[in-house]
Amino acid sequence: MTDSSNKAMPLRIALLAHSTGLSTDLLPATLQALPSADISINDNFETALATAIEEVNQGKIVRLTAHNAHSEQFSSSPTLILLAGLTAAQHKLHPHGYLAGFSYQEDATIEESGKRALSQARRKGSDLSVKKSVDSLTPSQKFVDLCELVDDLSRRTFKQSNVDSKGNPVEKSHYWFTEPHQARVASLSFTGKDHQPNSLILTQGTGSPAPKSLLSNDRLFFIISGNDDVQLQSQLSELTKTLENQCPVTLMAKNLSNYNPEAKQAIVLQAASVEALKQEISAISTALPKVFAEGTHYKTPAGSCFSPVLNNKAALGKTGLTFVYPGVGTVYGGMLNQLHQYFPDLYARLERQGSLKTVLQAEHIYGEDAASMSLSQLAIAGVGSSYLLTKLLCEEFKVQPNFALGYSKGEASMWASLGVWQDPHALIKATQTSPIFTTAISGELTAVREVWQLKDDEDIQWNSFVVRSDSQAIEALLPDFSHVYLAIIQGDTCVIAGCENECRALLKVLGKRGIAANRVTAMHTEPAHSQHAEVVEFYHQPLCDILPEHISFISAASNLPKNPNSPIKLDSQSIADSIADTFCATLDFTALIQNARSQGANLFVEVGADRQTSTLIDKINRADNVSNQNCTVAVNAKGSDDVTALLKCIGQLISHRVPLSIEPLLSGLAQSSVQPTTSPEPILKGEPV
Repeated sequence: MTDSSNKAMPLRIALLAHSTGLSTDLLPATLQALPSADISINDNFETALATAIEEVNQGKIVRLTAHNAHSEQFSSSPTLILLAGLTAAQHKLHPHGYLAGFSYQEDATIEESGKRALSQARRKGSDLSVKKSVDSLTPSQKFVDLCELVDDLSRRTFKQSNVDSKGNPVEKSHYWFTEPHQARVASLSFTGKDHQPNSLILTQGTGSPAPKSLLSNDRLFFIISGNDDVQLQSQLSELTKTLENQCPVTLMAKNLSNYNPEAKQAIVLQAASVEALKQEISAISTALPKVFAEGTHYKTPAGSCFSPVLNNKAALGKTGLTFVYPGVGTVYGGMLNQLHQYFPDLYARLERQGSLKTVLQAEHIYGEDAASMSLSQLAIAGVGSSYLLTKLLCEEFKVQPNFALGYSKGEASMWASLGVWQDPHALIKATQTSPIFTTAISGELTAVREVWQLKDDEDIQWNSFVVRSDSQAIEALLPDFSHVYLAIIQGDTCVIAGCENECRALLKVLGKRGIAANRVTAMHTEPAHSQHAEVVEFYHQPLCDILPEHISFISAASNLPKNPNSPIKLDSQSIADSIADTFCATLDFTALIQNARSQGANLFVEVGADRQTSTLIDKINRADNVSNQNCTVAVNAKGSDDVTALLKCIGQLISHRVPLSIEPLLSGLAQSSVQPTTSPEPILKGEPV
């Protein structure tokens, strides 16, 4: 057998991958007139693929299939259509990927085969972002592996097989990140004792499958809207009857299409099956009289929820919607790893705006060292997660907040995410290199050393502790512990920071246990004051031409004596000053929430990784006995899959009557109700190069 690769003739074969029997009849009419060929992979994958390449080189469109090919990734047997890349471009077709190199030779090693395929593809080894090597497989299994990789390319999904602590195989997946303006390139190699090694080089195309549907038969979502409890009970009863004889996906599409956003009341029902949905309906039907009588918020673990609008009071979501941005340290390994498959266009837009890989600190978040990230890395990833989720809510669901605030460094996330700073990406590299974050208040803690007047050979054992105590009790002890600071006040707990030994000694005198954060940062302590001017300069950023004047931005700096209790002015100096003031002073998060409530904020939506800030706000509201008049919602939650957390968030926003678009829910249902064998859309859908 001869080597198929040829340095003089690089391959550029457009690939369209699909399941459920993709047909050449779905191609544009102008392409259907071209000669075509059907090739089935029987006993030899390499021979069949080589034949297909020859047919394409002769101007044909090839439909490649395999007998008994099955994959969990596809709903049925996959199919691959191959045609010349130039032909695809001339007919404005959007391929899912390209076959750029193919090498197989009996006397070659796998390394030699890979190098030849790369050479044919005119690529270097450093261009590869995925290297997939599979031991000897059946011909049909090899074909499935090829189709899956093409599908992953089109969906921008990076998959990595690993083993857990018990030795069980585990597959992790996340968005397939690349450097700006660089295409995704992958190699696929097949090896085995009884087979010659062969390698393929694939590159990304401009086509993408339709987004995955947020809703499905095992992810049900219904909205019951009306003006009073009688209408709601009637519709709940009607839905129960209708569930007996209709497909849940069809019923969801009809229900959501008839949703009345102007109705006074709205119940959202969520469940994983029809039977579970019936139980949710029964439970809320029983609870409804009490919920109306007491004016409480109703929620179930499945995500069903209802918040009644009583008398002439406005719903919480009408005028009090508040985006809350968490601080450093809430990000976690593997966060947001699913969302790109449901919102591919959003990710494509964000990727064109800057390095999404850097914004999310992908190498760390999706690597093995997420738990050991530095302060600057945590800060960047925190802003990145908030930025992405803000764009998702605002651009996909059309949610517009009335207020915005941030916990600690979350204030920077707030300005970066809500269209205030002209170029928030410019701060990424600066954060990685600025002495403020690398040495002054973290790392070597030079700002602390200066205040404490330490010699070069004197070490600092810095730590911070969360302690359940009121701030007054701690403040009374601080004069006796000069190297301990009250950093944060947050509901029924506080955070102290400083010399670890002195912190432990203070806790002993206080008679309280402290939970060590084991993180080195001197934000919100006295030594940070020396960095005030540098922080102002760092965050003095040019603003967008059109600013979100409809949002009231509230800073923790507003609680300080030198600042009035009012929103921050939208100018570069005021913003930089407020961030620096917050950065360098004790953070009184309790006072910040109370200040926000006094201005009209009452529905607090945490926009960032996990839900730690929501928990704090809940405690503050309960302590102030205002839980029924205020509510918290989290967009994300560690330990919950991304889509479930998002749907629970959207459900609560709808129940609180937040004006928003449910089009992302409907569009997925519309797509899932269309049979792929009768629609050319999956082939023709593309994104700008």
